[in-house]
Parts: sequence; C-alpha cells; structure tokens
Amino acid sequence: MQKKKLFLSFLCCLLCAVLVLTGITLFVRGTMPDYPDAIGSDPNVTEKITGLYLMQQAAQEPDTLLIFGSSELKTTDICTHPANFFADKRGGIQVDLIGRGSCQSLVHALAIAAGGDALNGKKVVLITAPQSYVEGGIASDLFMANFSELQVLAMLEDDTVSDEVKTYLSSRIQTLIRSYNEENGTSLQQHTAAGLLTNTRENGLVSSLLLPYRALSYWALDCKDRVQARTVMRSYSDIPTPQSSAPVDWDAEEAAALAQAADMVTNNDFYMQDDYYSTYVGRKLDQQKDKDSGLSYDVSPEYDDLRCLLEICRQKHMEVLFVHVPMNGSWNDFTGFTAERRESYYEKVRAIAEEYDNVTLLDLTQYEYEPYFLCDTMHLGWKGWLEVDRAIIEFYR
Repeated sequence: MQKKKLFLSFLCCLLCAVLVLTGITLFVRGTMPDYPDAIGSDPNVTEKITGLYLMQQAAQEPDTLLIFGSSELKTTDICTHPANFFADKRGGIQVDLIGRGSCQSLVHALAIAAGGDALNGKKVVLITAPQSYVEGGIASDLFMANFSELQVLAMLEDDTVSDEVKTYLSSRIQTLIRSYNEENGTSLQQHTAAGLLTNTRENGLVSSLLLPYRALSYWALDCKDRVQARTVMRSYSDIPTPQSSAPVDWDAEEAAALAQAADMVTNNDFYMQDDYYSTYVGRKLDQQKDKDSGLSYDVSPEYDDLRCLLEICRQKHMEVLFVHVPMNGSWNDFTGFTAERRESYYEKVRAIAEEYDNVTLLDLTQYEYEPYFLCDTMHLGWKGWLEVDRAIIEFYR
C-alpha cells in the first residue's frame, strides 16, 4: 500500500510538472511579437549569434537574406555597407546581419547546423576573413564568447546533418572547452554529456538513456532564448520598411562611395580610415615594419572548420554566396606578409569553396591594391562593399 501511494504521488508530481512546463511553453510562444525588419540591419544583436529563435525567424521572412560574417559587419559607417545599401529593401532584399568579431567558421557552422527546417533550401551569404586562418584557429575564449548549448542540442536532433558532421563539431567543441579550462583555470563541463554525445551507433545506448535530460535541457534553453528574443524584438520598431524598386545607378553609387572615402581617408597612404590609422597604426608605424615576416596562413584548423561549414550548407541544400576578402596589399608588403604567402592562403580557400557546387565564389582577392577597397588592414571598405552589394543582387535574383 505504501509503495502504491508513493507511486501515485510520483505520478501526480510528474503530471503537475508536465502541466506547468506546457503552460509556460504556450505562454512564451503565444506572446512572441512579429519579427521587425530593423533587427536585420543591426549587427550588434548578440542573441542572433548565441540563440536560435531570431536567426530562424529571419530565415523564414520571405524577402530576407542572411549574411554571416565577423568583424567586417560592424563597419556600418561606410555608405555601401549592406545595412545602408539595402536599408530601403533595394531590389526587394532585406538583409539580416549575423556575426561579430570572433565569429569564425566554427561558430557559424554550429548555428546553421542547429537551424532546422528554417534554413533548409535557403540562400545565404558567408564572408570569410583572412585573419581567421592563424595557426591555432579560433581562440578558445573567443569561441566560448559565442558558444550556445541550445545550438548543440538542436544540432544533434537535426536529421539533415550527418553523423560525421556532428562528430566533427562535437570533437572541436570539446577540444576548445578543454583548452579554455587549461588557460583560465576553470572547470567547465564539455559541455554537459547531454549536449555533446552524438547520435552514432557506438554511443546510441547512452544517448538514449540521456534523452529525458536532453529534452528538459532543450526545453529550458529554448524558453530562455525565446524570452530574450522577445525582449530584443520589442525594442525595435515594427513599422514595415518601404521597398525601393528603382534600378541601381552603379556609377552614381561608386561616385558617392569615393566621395565619402576621400573624406574619411586623409592621413595615410594605406587607404585606411583616419580614426583606425590614428588609433592602431600611426603612433607605432615604425614598429610595424616587417613584423609579419614570419607569419603564415598555410596551416590552420580554420580550413577544416570552413569545410565543415560549407558541408552543412550542402546537406541542407542551401545556396551560398561565399565572399573571399582580400588583404591590404600595401600594408602587408610593409609588414612583411609577402604576396607569395598571401596567394598561398587565397588558393587554399579558393580550392575549398570550389569543392561545393552549391557555392558561388565571389573572389575579391585581385583587389589587394585597389584604393578604398578596404577601410583598414583587413575589413571591406567603400568599393569592396559595393562589389558585394552588386553580387548580392545578382545572387538573390
């Protein structure tokens, strides 16, 4: 009799817990506002990187093109930046910027792998940055700043992502967390057994035993993500952005870009923005001479991370406009990163992109010495972004 009472009490508690969780889920989902266009042009929304809801909502908007990048997305003071060029939905396109400095291929690979049906068959833009291909690849602290356990759990449940990809991502994540712990004296788990076990035959039994824990973890993280997304969305205007149907006058756009560039670049011969040059270069110019004479991008985990990212896009039947950004030729000549070593890096990335028939390569590396193509040592500038804008319109159509 006592055992029966205990069992009934357990069932009642379980039923109450299920009802409470269901009620919370329905409330959170039922109070989500519409996705406002203004979020798309803002690269400073962390929840688009570390969550899922905002990315998935943007992907499902009929006129929205997701642009995944890193620190180049922050250069919104340049008139040809996509956030400005497509501000009035020029060409019927609303861009949505996802990324910040430190968002390298592995960060985007995990997010897209976790995207579920929302990203399947979609067109996206991926921008690769030269400085990502250092010998050690992405630093552990930079990865952890963008890490999302929710994305790990969602990725593991996505049947469109192969076991090979899941295993690769899990292994890379575990390695980076171990490195982070060693470097910082922390003891972060790797990153909970529920999160990192892959759905392979070898650990299928253990994975099955952990299913309830994984389900509860996913529920809690998903609710948290939606609550945070709701707060973000409510902070933006939901007034629809008017659409510009006027044809683009490319000559006029270039003239305006060059006029702005001439105003913003006045104190150096490397065609860097004045503020950037004064802050990071000018006062220690002599120290920069030949400082990169020993630097090489020949070996880096970033290359395999890039392959993983493009493979995920292929498995999800996504069409990719892949932007291959050049280095600042004059600056790299000065610092000793030779043209020969730069070309070796360019060719490695080129070769990887060309392995995938769903990838359209926008190779801009021939513009190393083009004035105003970059705005500093590494980021796209006035003419560089204009080439990307032109390619986006063609790609979107």
